[in-house]
Amino acid sequence: MLGDEAFRLAKEAKDITSSHIPAYNEEQVRLVTQETRYLWTRIEEMVAGFGSQGASQDLGFGEGESQGLGFGQHESQAFPQKSLAAAGDEAMASGEAQAEDAHGQTSLYVLTVGRNKRCLLAYHHRRMAFLRSLLWTLHLAPSLVPAELSQRLSPEEQNFAREYARLNAAYRDAVEEQLCPADSLDWTANGEIPPRDLFVEVRVARDCGEIVTENGVVNLQAGTQHYLRRSDVEHLLAIGYLVHINPL
Repeated sequence: MLGDEAFRLAKEAKDITSSHIPAYNEEQVRLVTQETRYLWTRIEEMVAGFGSQGASQDLGFGEGESQGLGFGQHESQAFPQKSLAAAGDEAMASGEAQAEDAHGQTSLYVLTVGRNKRCLLAYHHRRMAFLRSLLWTLHLAPSLVPAELSQRLSPEEQNFAREYARLNAAYRDAVEEQLCPADSLDWTANGEIPPRDLFVEVRVARDCGEIVTENGVVNLQAGTQHYLRRSDVEHLLAIGYLVHINPL
């Protein structure tokens, strides 16, 4: 069925976690892209067909349909006007039904193409997020990626890891030169991707009691979840009392 290959790829993307990544499924990606290209070709053909049939559908007859009724020019003039009108209504209804079917099929293909693209993007985005997180735990050193893990990556993903590390190093050097030329920045010390948000969602792994935050007092009981300013709970995250809920 349409979209089955993309569904399998989406299920595989769901299996990617912060600690596990399966081998790059090149064959499944090829099947999804092949189906998408085929559907887009069919869409172009069907849309082109709509334009060529427009004039004939306005009258309810396709090309040569008036001859298909079995009447010549003189016979059609002699044929009762009522019967001719009925035949025209039937032809028009048939043409409209065929047009509706064609439009419905085209819409189905367009929606399937869009879904396939989203599944492809989700699959590659989750793998890219895993790679970024891995590189930060390895202090942005692609050469430290374990061999068994490197074998699960595609050549493009391996190249992405190298380029990502290179760009980060270039940015770090530029910041050092402008802000602290006499010092060296090590922003991979904690092995985490630099935060983008001031607030984080956390789950309490061990009772912490009440803490004072900028927004007031918060009671951190085990098993509860909170949305707090990162600076208020950074130390609790570091010692494992809180767990950062960070979907990949």
